[in-house]
Amino acid sequence: MTWQRWRQWNLHPWGLICGTIGFALGLTPSLLPRTFFYQGLISGMAAALGYGIGVFLHLLWDLWLRERLRPHLEPRLHQVPAKWRDIGEVTLNVLSLLALLGMVLFSLRWQRGIAELTGSQAYSLWEFLLVLPIGLGLWLLLVLLSRGIRWLTRKGGGMLLGWLPSYRVVASWLLTAIIGVFLVEQVIPGTIVRGAETLLANGYQNAEPGDVPPTVPERSGSPESLAEWEGLGRYGMRFLNQGLHREELAELTGEPAEEPIRVYAGLDNAPTNAERAQLIIDEFLRTGATEREAIVMHFTTGTGWVNPQAAQAFELMYGGDTAYAAVQYSYLPSPVHFLAGGDEVNQAGRELITPVIDWWNTLPADTRPKLYLYGESLGSTGVEAAFSGIRDIANSVDGILLTGPPNFNSLWRAFVDRRDPGSSEVLPEYGGGTVVRFAENEEQIRNYAYGDYAWGPTRVLYIQHPSDPVVWWSPKLILREPDWLDEQPGFDRLPAMTWMPLITFLQVSADLPMAQAVPDGHGHNYGDAMLDGWAAIAGEDSGFSVPQIQELKPLLEQALDISGDREDVVG
Repeated sequence: MTWQRWRQWNLHPWGLICGTIGFALGLTPSLLPRTFFYQGLISGMAAALGYGIGVFLHLLWDLWLRERLRPHLEPRLHQVPAKWRDIGEVTLNVLSLLALLGMVLFSLRWQRGIAELTGSQAYSLWEFLLVLPIGLGLWLLLVLLSRGIRWLTRKGGGMLLGWLPSYRVVASWLLTAIIGVFLVEQVIPGTIVRGAETLLANGYQNAEPGDVPPTVPERSGSPESLAEWEGLGRYGMRFLNQGLHREELAELTGEPAEEPIRVYAGLDNAPTNAERAQLIIDEFLRTGATEREAIVMHFTTGTGWVNPQAAQAFELMYGGDTAYAAVQYSYLPSPVHFLAGGDEVNQAGRELITPVIDWWNTLPADTRPKLYLYGESLGSTGVEAAFSGIRDIANSVDGILLTGPPNFNSLWRAFVDRRDPGSSEVLPEYGGGTVVRFAENEEQIRNYAYGDYAWGPTRVLYIQHPSDPVVWWSPKLILREPDWLDEQPGFDRLPAMTWMPLITFLQVSADLPMAQAVPDGHGHNYGDAMLDGWAAIAGEDSGFSVPQIQELKPLLEQALDISGDREDVVG
């Protein structure tokens, strides 16, 4: 009885074979080193997909091939004793487990290779062996879930009295598919978005311990400011509490400095994006931003977070003779915005950036400050949304610096798809580099800034690492090999990574949560490229030289330590 019960719950032999193959394929390398937890998730899901494929292949066998081959197979199968068939099933399970153990041990070499390329910590053998219980547990859970769905579908089909059996099967599975698509497309994303809005609204509006209103008039939230401190939100308050002041900049660099202007508008400072944009303009006028050498409009990530390295690097380069602005347009982290469709980000980009550009264009062209835009990750999506194309950009601002652009960015996608012949997707060239350029590391940025490359008066620079999953993740990975995986790998991508249907999509999806768990210069961390990036879009006429930027790099590290700007990256 026990043996029969075990056989009832045993894995389907065809599914077991294909599931084992799927588990093993999930262990192959992708962009970033994986923890045993994420590796277990990938392999478990890949095994479940393989299991489903195996069961489907067996169904095809039963429907089309078995009857044709029955005269040849049945006599031989009946000659095999039931005992040996049972032993064969047990042996298959044991061999599958041993094969997976061997593959896990082998895959650790790949993970260590990726860790070496990205300067990350490699996992020990004993830590990585935890992939097996996590992956196998998820595999079995998904198999049980699929069996539960199949049972419910059969029960539903049984309720269709008077229907032909074949019609009942088709109708019940069609209804199950419709319900599944509805849940995935509508219910689950909507629930996540609404839940995030409820949970995060209050948390992101409260000040962190130690954050107090600024006392210098050059910052929003100060007594002289038009933006009230209580309305700035957590990340606005943090941004305005960080950054070196004039005396600290002068002491650090040994040169005279100005008090950097930092202005910010939170969700509670004004009810609409248009009014928040006007508040930024009013703050520019109040603080004397028009008298500064350069202005930056920083389009934030979904929560309103401002990269402290980007702001501090810019202020350090110009000795504080700057105005740096940012606006909060949402409470939601970037991944939740993606689930929501991204419309709010695109709308915010148009409503926040366009008024600032229009205001700047009213200033005398020969005396006004330089105007630069910055966007990181989802922030780059918002910056792009403010423009219709490359001509619009060239006629609007002095420069744009974008780091880690998501694969779905409309302008980025257009530039990459229409890249110059002979250039690669991982490092494209567009229009001869007259306006738009792409770089993957600091050395290349410096070559663009100071090399013999003619670059127009308006400069757009995308910085994107070959190992950044935010840049390379796309639903198209499910069924189509991208060009970047068929090209020579970039400086920090393992050559052993290859494209496989479904599997590569799962792997790069699992890389996303780890995108910022690697050192600067890899993954989705671009802090070390800020100084070179700003110098590149400022151009040679700005007076920044390679030796000067190199001297500022250790000073930037000190500045971040002094002002407490070292923090976790927030979406």
